[in-house]
Amino acid sequence: MPSEPVEPLAPRWHTALLIGLILAVAVTGIVLARSGAALVQPSAHGRILGAYVPLLVATVGLTLYACLVARPRGTLRALLGRGWDSVARAGTDLVLAAGVGLVVEAAEAVAAAGRNGAVGALLPHTGAEKAAWMLVAVTVGFCEEVVYRGYLQTQLAAFTGRASVAVALQAVLFGVAHAEQGPAVAVRFAVYGLLFGALARWRRSLVPGIVAHVGIDLASGLLVSAAVQS
Repeated sequence: MPSEPVEPLAPRWHTALLIGLILAVAVTGIVLARSGAALVQPSAHGRILGAYVPLLVATVGLTLYACLVARPRGTLRALLGRGWDSVARAGTDLVLAAGVGLVVEAAEAVAAAGRNGAVGALLPHTGAEKAAWMLVAVTVGFCEEVVYRGYLQTQLAAFTGRASVAVALQAVLFGVAHAEQGPAVAVRFAVYGLLFGALARWRRSLVPGIVAHVGIDLASGLLVSAAVQS
């Protein structure tokens, strides 16, 4: 991620449209949840098509917009920031990713008693669903870090002139994006967004956040689902 002072990656209209798309997706999810629209059918086919495919389409679509629409080549590489150019850096990033993952999983374990139907609806149950969830976890973990901690955090820092404000604003948007799962989930995800945003800014890289995010999503879908079913 770029050093301060931060230069904008794209015009203001580009960022405003992305935020508008995020809010539109969030509002659609809230409306569907409140109307009682079924996200899950009795078969694995229904859950995969009813929940996982729309999630992938929305997340990948936002990422493609941030990286490709009216954007120069190499945007994604620039957003990812510093890679693993040494064994020491790779080891540090992995340790940080594990630490962030443990913190988030501990918080989710505490909140598990109050897990609502919208959250439970996303959990895989069958072998086909678990296989699909692995793709969802890797894709969503990567894409959300690129959109929120990569593009939005950089843009908001450039527009506001304050990195701390950018970290906070992208975290709020991250929480809003998960509001269809309930207000408590939205607040928790906003806090997680702060944690991931601070990590990305400190390391000047999305890599440790991506590793942590993918690991958290995999654990949430596979381990938590197994515990619920047992």
